[in-house]
Amino acid sequence: MRTIKEAEKLTGITSQNIRYYERQKLLSPQRNNENAYREYSEEDIKRLKLIRLFRSLDMPIGDIRRLFDGEVTLEDTIQLQIHRLQTEREKLAAALEFCGLIKEDQLADVNVDAYLHEMEEREKNGSVFAQFLDDYAAVIRSEMEREFSFMPDDRCDKPEKFTEELLKYGEQNHLDIVITKESLSPRLLINGIEYRAYRTSSRYGIVIHCEMLHPEDYIPEGMSAKKYRRYRILSVVALPVLLFIICNLWLMRDVLLQYGWGGLALSLGLMIVLFAADLSFVYYSYGKNFKG
Repeated sequence: MRTIKEAEKLTGITSQNIRYYERQKLLSPQRNNENAYREYSEEDIKRLKLIRLFRSLDMPIGDIRRLFDGEVTLEDTIQLQIHRLQTEREKLAAALEFCGLIKEDQLADVNVDAYLHEMEEREKNGSVFAQFLDDYAAVIRSEMEREFSFMPDDRCDKPEKFTEELLKYGEQNHLDIVITKESLSPRLLINGIEYRAYRTSSRYGIVIHCEMLHPEDYIPEGMSAKKYRRYRILSVVALPVLLFIICNLWLMRDVLLQYGWGGLALSLGLMIVLFAADLSFVYYSYGKNFKG
């Protein structure tokens, strides 16, 4: 069995990315019973090398997972990746075409606006928007795992009761939970990922919060911490507010027609109060945490 540092040396994959692949369920190394450290078998090392090979071909994580899970064949997976690469090659060919056109010009004579306009017309903003959606979806998935909360059946004012409620939650939600430090601020492993837990008191009762200890376990591969923070703010503030307003536009229109601007202002105030109450309920009941 190998440690994570040894696995890093043998495969050429950083420990950060090894943890990320584990979180993405591409492999599941054993844990040492005494210290809960990861231990990698020869099969794990082989799988990590396969992951490195497929990622070198720009194969998406989801495709690799489905291949390992036996949902698709290697032939079908490679054929799909060939199609992706051919599409990318077409984009690169267009970029090369522009390079060929530009190199014929002198720097002072380059018609920048014309070239940029042509590029924008060809791209039609499709790839930019698609990348935005992919990044946003990745952050949403990570946030659901990064930190969550639940309301226990007990006050959890003793370490053993805290442990009991955590294990009960894991059983109810099909999570593999191992308590590594029993206390009123316990440490635990959830599906192999390190978390800390703590309890708070709210108007709705006792709430247990669980959060990942290491950023490398939740920040998507290839995304910077700064970019992740921007998308997280967008996910918990901007988009919910926007969707709330859009969903209530019809109500605002009817109120404005019947009661005028005064009625509209009153309705907006009421909606803001209801929206704040909804956010508070979601925070305490479903674990959406708004800390930066």
